[in-house]
Amino acid sequence: MVVCPNYNAAAVAVANDSVGVTASSAAPWTEAQAATDERAVAQLKEDIKLLKFIAYGVISFVIIALGIIGNLINLVVLTRPNLKGVTFVYLTWLATSDLLTLVVAVFSMLRLHGIQPRSYPAAFYYAHVEMPLVNALMASSVFIVLAVTMDRYWSVCRPTRYREFHNARRAKLAILSAFAGAALLYIPVAFQKMPVPFWDEQLNMTQYMPCDNVAVTEKWVFKAYLFFKEVLVRLGPVIVVSTLNTTIIITFRKVMRKRHLLTNNAPRDSGKFLEEKRLVMLLAAIVIMFCVCMTPAAILTMLISDDKELNYGFQLFRAFANDMEMANFAMNFYVYCLCSTEIRETFFRLFRFSRPPSTDVSYVISSKTAVDGSTRL
Repeated sequence: MVVCPNYNAAAVAVANDSVGVTASSAAPWTEAQAATDERAVAQLKEDIKLLKFIAYGVISFVIIALGIIGNLINLVVLTRPNLKGVTFVYLTWLATSDLLTLVVAVFSMLRLHGIQPRSYPAAFYYAHVEMPLVNALMASSVFIVLAVTMDRYWSVCRPTRYREFHNARRAKLAILSAFAGAALLYIPVAFQKMPVPFWDEQLNMTQYMPCDNVAVTEKWVFKAYLFFKEVLVRLGPVIVVSTLNTTIIITFRKVMRKRHLLTNNAPRDSGKFLEEKRLVMLLAAIVIMFCVCMTPAAILTMLISDDKELNYGFQLFRAFANDMEMANFAMNFYVYCLCSTEIRETFFRLFRFSRPPSTDVSYVISSKTAVDGSTRL
């Protein structure tokens, strides 16, 4: 397990501290004590190495593979001629952003697993390009989810002003702003790490690793920036998406209750009522998935530091948070596909599954409404 040079110094400090009381009150270290402590540090490194292999070498790659497949299918389905409208523009770019995130995340998993190339160009990429790139792509997906949520909020809760916000021009502006804003937000992260040389005794050559640039990371301004960034990208969106979707669900249930009473429980409406009832459950699932997957990553960013590389508890939480965040971007397709009858039907027709065309129109995405002719989420 190769680590930044300061990690080994930290390990020695931990070793010294573990017997500090004995050393000060009795005899100096014996060779047996030193050997025992070295074995403990070596065992800790092996345990962390195994943890990283399971989290980043197995689980994360399964999540990423499923996500890439799902988002590729999503892009094929969403670009079909029968799926037109503003809502599908949002979903197409969400799938694009998620796909790019997962592709770049493959290289991030190599770094987290500790098996990335250790040449200077690779260390430069991991120090100055990889972190801002993958995080900016993640942020753009989060911002697009916010835009879709706002679009749905105006549809259900503010229908009289819905047409002001549900149009192609606003959708393109929101998507462009999501990518541009995320890119600008993560520029300072490019200076968080730097390539650091170390001597590899096995290969008998100098190699490089991306390590914290303490001249930057220890500044209070940078720490304040990290907090501000996490509020904008993770904590803020979790609160907004949860609040808006909860409002949508409550309003939606009231509308459905009134509609059900007006139809006097007519049999012809029972199928649509069940579809709409299922939507309420799916909206709740979206809220729970977003909060559960994104909150640990937000906490992780505030805690992460090179000096915790040999902290097993932190590495366990780090692995959990990273895999949960990857799951959020990998599962978006499957969740939204479940929410839309039109997307499911297009998928079945496209891949020639035997499924009769549906005569019901999902309330999730209902094409050509009688009010304004728009496609609505």
